Amino acid sequence: MRLSLRWLKLCLRCRKRSSRTPDLWSYGRLLLKSLYFNVLTSSDTALDCVFEPIFWLVDSMSRWFGVVFVSLVILLTGSVVTVVYLCMLPVIFSSYPLHWILWHLCYGHWNLLMILFHYYKATTTCPGFPPQEKSDIPAVTICKKCIVPKPARTHHCSVCSRCILKMDHHCPWLNNCVGHFNQRYFFSFCLFMSMGCIYCSISVKDMFLHTHSAIQSSYQTPAPAFAPQQSLLYLWVLTR
Repeated sequence: MRLSLRWLKLCLRCRKRSSRTPDLWSYGRLLLKSLYFNVLTSSDTALDCVFEPIFWLVDSMSRWFGVVFVSLVILLTGSVVTVVYLCMLPVIFSSYPLHWILWHLCYGHWNLLMILFHYYKATTTCPGFPPQEKSDIPAVTICKKCIVPKPARTHHCSVCSRCILKMDHHCPWLNNCVGHFNQRYFFSFCLFMSMGCIYCSISVKDMFLHTHSAIQSSYQTPAPAFAPQQSLLYLWVLTR
């Protein structure tokens, strides 16, 4: 409305002085643009609209693939434990002294229990959600997607469709967000899993080298139905 009044005043003055013609033209263009201006016509917004179906597809697939990744973690961990029990422990029992056998049994089972416990807690513990009621603290912002109070270090997870307290990331291997209440379990799981991989790699190093040389020497002979050598190779590659 103000632009229209300003433009009319310039039209009246333009009759007296011709120097007002550029101003009249500029205000006319500005008035015309203000009639059909829309923030949704910007290039950034248009690009977001184009990629919105792709983002939605990735988020939807992440929800479903989370179950697949959790099952894959359980399957791979179980396969490593099976190979250790069937191939590595018999060699340890037959060739190691008693104190080393006890050390392998105690440390290996303790490490396995720590891995299973922290993985279970990381996947089942709620990462933490902000309170739904309105806060009296003026510094607290509002999430634009779920319209709830958003404390500091809180981020909106597009996969879970909720705000997460102290969100680190959404981990597909946990099928859960890593947040305020389960991040200690996640980092402990990563630590104990790394320790387990190092333990298995060091423990089967000599057996791996012996198995590799045996396979190379008998390469032309047909392999038996169950080959412990292949299991040791699988264990070595997986834990590396």
